[in-house]
Amino acid sequence: QTTRSTADQETVNTTTVTNAQLQTMIDQGVTVALATRDALRSTNGDDSHNSGTGVRRTKRAARECTYTDFLKCQPLPFKGTVGHEAAYDMSWKTLMKMMT
Repeated sequence: QTTRSTADQETVNTTTVTNAQLQTMIDQGVTVALATRDALRSTNGDDSHNSGTGVRRTKRAARECTYTDFLKCQPLPFKGTVGHEAAYDMSWKTLMKMMT
């Protein structure tokens, strides 16, 4: 004789949600996600970053530009742009010398 056993039936509780309730839940989730993102941002309000180290860096002071510094760029013989090809032909040392 063979006996069949009935499988245990699982009870599932369902809740009806209206479109308005669903939209409210989505809005709340987005609000929480944005607040979390803002809290985890790596700035402290003055654009100084911590580079992921957890230690805040202080904001770098802007360097003063004097007329003498301006003249070091040799603005008088400047005749226009040479193009980016010229930068590729120049050594890194020469390029850095031009920028300082």
